[in-house]
Amino acid sequence: MTNLIQLQGFERPAQFTAAPPAPWHLIPGAQPLVFMVAGSRLFRVDRDFYSALKSRRLDAEQELLEAAGEAVLTPDFTSALPEPGAISLNIAQSCNLSCTYCYADEGRFHGKPQFMPVEVALEAIDRLIDGAAGRRVTVGFIGGEPFLNREVLYRGVEYARERAQARGCAVGFSVTTNGTLLREDDVRLLRDNGFAVSVSLDGAAGLNDKHRRTRDGNSGFEKAIQALRPLLANPGKARIAARATITRDDLRVAERVESLADAGFAEIGVSPLRTGPDSSLVLRDGDWEPLLQEMIRASENEWQRVRAGGAFRFSNLAIALKQLHAGSAKPLPCGSAANYVSVSAQGGYFTCHRTIDDEKFSLGTTGAGLSQARRESFLSARHVDRQEPCRTCWARYLCGGGCHAEVLSAGRSGCNYIRGWLEYCLQFYDRVLRERPGLFAREVV
Repeated sequence: MTNLIQLQGFERPAQFTAAPPAPWHLIPGAQPLVFMVAGSRLFRVDRDFYSALKSRRLDAEQELLEAAGEAVLTPDFTSALPEPGAISLNIAQSCNLSCTYCYADEGRFHGKPQFMPVEVALEAIDRLIDGAAGRRVTVGFIGGEPFLNREVLYRGVEYARERAQARGCAVGFSVTTNGTLLREDDVRLLRDNGFAVSVSLDGAAGLNDKHRRTRDGNSGFEKAIQALRPLLANPGKARIAARATITRDDLRVAERVESLADAGFAEIGVSPLRTGPDSSLVLRDGDWEPLLQEMIRASENEWQRVRAGGAFRFSNLAIALKQLHAGSAKPLPCGSAANYVSVSAQGGYFTCHRTIDDEKFSLGTTGAGLSQARRESFLSARHVDRQEPCRTCWARYLCGGGCHAEVLSAGRSGCNYIRGWLEYCLQFYDRVLRERPGLFAREVV
């Protein structure tokens, strides 16, 4: 194996099924790379060997296959599904902001504003913990704006802690919020209970307030930062991240990362708008290549910071590197319907927080329980080896097939962007190993 250097390990998950034969992907550059699709393994190769593979020389192909071993396998979680280990409770299907691009219709999901009764929240928590069989579970709170239903949020945390202790399992908490309503007691709750806090902000005030509007006409950015300042300064056990939505009228990424870092966030991620009520803001085919260049520009800025001794802030890049280092190979894009489900205000189970009150994604109720048959049917149809064009894409086990809700709503516009981003991340990963190998001796995110 003198021509190949494997760059990362691959630990085989517990559950596997045989997958169709998958090819490798060649990545050109100053240091040529070969990515083995099955098993998500990356090899550094010399130029002669790269050229031999590109010309499909049989001896080079055979050497690559021998070096890669037998891992023509991908994890399969579409049968004998365990109970979910995480839920999100849509405790407030309403919002105090009026964002122009909100896929959730200000949390109403095209219905009337609703607030989850405490009985529904506690019933969902009971089912989660009772089905955990001692595993760690996560209870998330979402909306709309969850702090509009503060009473149920507080009671849910208290009850989940009590039930988890009684059942001998650990419990964690998360919340997705616009940050504008936080009070001093809320900050204590988030700190003391180690919440993962995701704050929706799009950048500095001018950019954020363009689409994230308050109903009274004041700056949503300033209101959020003022309320969040004590938590950002002293997070306690909490972990706070900002998430920015990229709209087609402003594709800049680096500026968003910098401005949110200046506001005090140590983790900043971005997400392109693929669905929403205002079609003029949704990314189109011609926007994906410019967005890719913006993502690369932000990543190159990040690399300069890291080389100078700084920590990773751009979570899109940091998470990709962590997954590549672990040899991540996933048949699905996320835990939706598998390890995670979302609960509507009225107690309906849905595949995730984006699909609330959409019957196509219904999985049962907290009263009757989750439908195992619906979960298995939903996931089986969306395995990347069973979808077109995913099953022949070299990036399928890194991408997982894309967000279920977005794909059904908006199709697969953006696949070239995803492949371009992943190819860049593979090259970035190789660069880190060559120039700063010690970074992977500790967490990069």
